[in-house]
Amino acid sequence: MRIGLPDDFRSYLSMRGASVTREEEASHQPLTARALVIGAFLSFFLGVGANYADIVIKGSYMTLDFSTPGAIFVFLIVVGFLNTLFKWTGRHIGLSAAVTVLLASAWAWHFFPFDKLYLYSPGVLFSSFLVVAMVGNTILAAMGRNLALNRSELIVVYIMLVVVASIATMGVCETILPAITGIFYYASPENKWAEILFPHLPDMILLNDGDQNRLFYEGFGTTEYVVPWTIWIRPMAVWGIFLLSLYVAMISISVILRRQWMDRERLSYPLVQAAQSIIRGEDDDSLINPFFKSRAMWAGASLPMLVGLFTGLNKYLGGWPLIPTAWSFPIGFGQSINMTISFAVLGFSYLIGPDIAMGIWGFALLSKVEKMVFVANGVTKQQDVWAVTVTELLNYQGMGALFVFVAIGLWVGREHLKQVWYRFLGRDSELSDDNEIMSYRAAVSGAIVGCLVMVGWFVALGTPVWASALFIFVLMVIFTGLSRVVAESGIAAIITPLNAPDFMIYGLGSKLLGAKAVTNFTFGYIYAADIRVFLMGIVASGLKLIEGMSKPDRRIVFWSILVAVFLGVCGSLYTVLELGYKEGGINSNAWFFNSMPNIIYRTAVKGIENEGVYWPGLGSMGLGGGAMLALTWLRQRFLWWPLHPIGFPIMSSWLVDWMWFSIFFAWLIKIIVLKYGGAGMYAKSRNFFLGMIAGRMFISGGWIVVDYLTGTVSNSIFWI
Repeated sequence: MRIGLPDDFRSYLSMRGASVTREEEASHQPLTARALVIGAFLSFFLGVGANYADIVIKGSYMTLDFSTPGAIFVFLIVVGFLNTLFKWTGRHIGLSAAVTVLLASAWAWHFFPFDKLYLYSPGVLFSSFLVVAMVGNTILAAMGRNLALNRSELIVVYIMLVVVASIATMGVCETILPAITGIFYYASPENKWAEILFPHLPDMILLNDGDQNRLFYEGFGTTEYVVPWTIWIRPMAVWGIFLLSLYVAMISISVILRRQWMDRERLSYPLVQAAQSIIRGEDDDSLINPFFKSRAMWAGASLPMLVGLFTGLNKYLGGWPLIPTAWSFPIGFGQSINMTISFAVLGFSYLIGPDIAMGIWGFALLSKVEKMVFVANGVTKQQDVWAVTVTELLNYQGMGALFVFVAIGLWVGREHLKQVWYRFLGRDSELSDDNEIMSYRAAVSGAIVGCLVMVGWFVALGTPVWASALFIFVLMVIFTGLSRVVAESGIAAIITPLNAPDFMIYGLGSKLLGAKAVTNFTFGYIYAADIRVFLMGIVASGLKLIEGMSKPDRRIVFWSILVAVFLGVCGSLYTVLELGYKEGGINSNAWFFNSMPNIIYRTAVKGIENEGVYWPGLGSMGLGGGAMLALTWLRQRFLWWPLHPIGFPIMSSWLVDWMWFSIFFAWLIKIIVLKYGGAGMYAKSRNFFLGMIAGRMFISGGWIVVDYLTGTVSNSIFWI
């Protein structure tokens, strides 16, 4: 009789990471410079492409939320097309040379006379990269090698791509430029911004070209235009200090918490499981990655691809039938039950524990009841906090719950944190940091220095020290809490129940803060309000993949993240500026160039007028925190308690209201599969849902490529 783990259970454990079975440590592949070069180009390319897609093509959002469709689409191209091409042509130098000549000739024929090689054009960038890469592959083929990336290199490239996806558009880059210029363009006698706000504005982080930034918003309207680069240097340099400090602090905190979340608490990290499955199958001896040979994967991919195909054809042909994926019916008191099928949410949610899924959709439905109670009792909105629905008290309630959620997590990990602190102090510790992307001393230093610099940045703008410190504390607690929610639940899109600027502006009031501090905090909307994806959550999930790398190579990941941040920001800001001055920002994405700037400055005006502390909101925070404690106690005390408390802090979010049905549907399918098929059936069905994720990303990106080639605009396929 053979003694050991059952095959099905061993397969399940292998999905959780190499640190479980210890079977992959001997198969770690070396990291080479080609990964950093290719990853660097793709970081710049994705920054350019995501903004071009938003501003010019106006198709599906590719870097809007944690599902990161743009990053996954590019990664599928890298593994499914580029790696296969490099392996195939790398077998014979003659074949590689012939393909290179063919591609170079086609490139020259298409772009001749070479007067439209715009750096902000995704087609120019990718086609040029393909030709250069094939030249490199031909040189390597002469030495019996090729340019195909191995497993460790694919990990680095994927992490760099998702890092760029977290900052390219919604994360910060498409928001910041209109936000720091819009007040001068949209100020009018009617809104009285010049009288109310101008005396309190921090000039060093804003830009006024002397003509209300008219050219940036309305454009030159011709191909003969000039971007005034020099006037942007000062505000972007000042913002660069803050954002670099924020990102270093985020990366550092992710490193500090990685082992606690990954090894001790065994979080599932659903968002990276598709990439993990693809990377694990990559083999130098196999021309096509096994992921693309799976029938179950293609079966799952066919569903979103069919729906997306019909949606795109409807745009092109008109009258082509659409496949409905959303339904709604009213339940009274201004509330409705919204049932929407999101293939990304459905795919990711199938990978999480049934208790977590039930906690999210269960609390989402309970929030309907709470909203109905508020409406029935005449409780209405008193403050315009971000994403408020029935009443802002729900937002404050969620904020209190999120704070307690973070506090409980830190308490659970107190022993780990103590050992990390010992490592920082240089004292004896049971904890080794050899397998981290940076030492614990560097991580703790990065978190402390990053936060101190951010506090100093606000103080330099005229904000009181205590208010600056409190704001940064609240900000980092929110990011940490939401990162934990994403790592554990795999939720594809999320926003905080109450953001840090609103807590300060609406919760504490201008009498306590001062008008200048209120104005300064409103700029926090750029990186802390409508942020459905952010760097800490992406890095925290991405670090799950470093289990597939050797320990020395892991330290390179930290620098690759910084390179991705820099090149992603450069590519994104460059594209926004070029297209803004060429065509006019107001002619591009209405949300980023119109709605968002106006919301920021209207909030500043309301914040200055809102003088007192909002005690009902702070009281609701206390109630939310108490309820979170009680729910956590119930879960730990009673095995029969059905609702995981992770859903409570985010239950009132309009995004959760939009996604709950897909999460419920995934939960229902998984319950049935586990009950009647067991772990074996779940392991086999997993590829179906990974395929659903891949298919949703591929069809969205595919239509953007088609729209780019045909010049079609506003062909949005999927939202989340």
